[in-house]
Amino acid sequence: IEIMGRRLNLLFQYFLELIPFDVCWRLPTITLAPVDLVLANYEARGDAITILQIGACDGVTNDPIHRHVEKGLNRAVLVEPNPLAFARLQKTYAGCPNVTLVQCAIAEQDGEAHLYRLKRTGMKDAEVDLTLQISSFYRKHLKRHGKEDHEIERIAVSCRSLSSLVTELGLTRIDLLQIDVEGFDAQVVRMALKLPVLPDCIHFEHLHLGNADRKPLFDSLHSSGYLLGYDAWNVLALQTQVMDELRVGKA
Repeated sequence: IEIMGRRLNLLFQYFLELIPFDVCWRLPTITLAPVDLVLANYEARGDAITILQIGACDGVTNDPIHRHVEKGLNRAVLVEPNPLAFARLQKTYAGCPNVTLVQCAIAEQDGEAHLYRLKRTGMKDAEVDLTLQISSFYRKHLKRHGKEDHEIERIAVSCRSLSSLVTELGLTRIDLLQIDVEGFDAQVVRMALKLPVLPDCIHFEHLHLGNADRKPLFDSLHSSGYLLGYDAWNVLALQTQVMDELRVGKA
């Protein structure tokens, strides 16, 4: 029994080492995200930056960049395919000249794709509608959130490749690429790593990454010159030279 116990303990430790993110149940609740530190540093130095957000939802609910964008100091391009969420996004940033809104999904190529979302809930604009956040290319993603087939509908949405969108918008640099696309995050990060000019920072959800995606994706980010940090929900990938600039200030 004692030998079996030791073997089980070793096996448990082995599997823990395979997990990219340790289960830190003894740590306090996270109230400061790494991306806040980066954006606050830019702001303190008076740097005007360009933010590209893929999966903007309504622009407010659980949005890590909203308070930075609404100050009007940075150029922001916000992309959202779900018409229900996009209508709220338009109201969120109405009258903000620094914000460009694009209603489309990001996919491997330009064209049309199917998006799965929850049927209209009837919530008022003033109410937080968390159901808008789980729209996805994958029906199974909604079912993982406890939704039944009769609650889900499939709609056709316009889609663009990331490189096509960046070219059309004339983005010659991206200081922050913010990604929250409910299960499609790894694919968008891979697209970003193929852009002619890499984003300085890439911030994306890690919770929905498949096991087959995790190590190859993190290895690709490392080999592309990114330092990695994370919190309970997201990974922040920051180019090494950007970290040096944040330490000492731009020349």
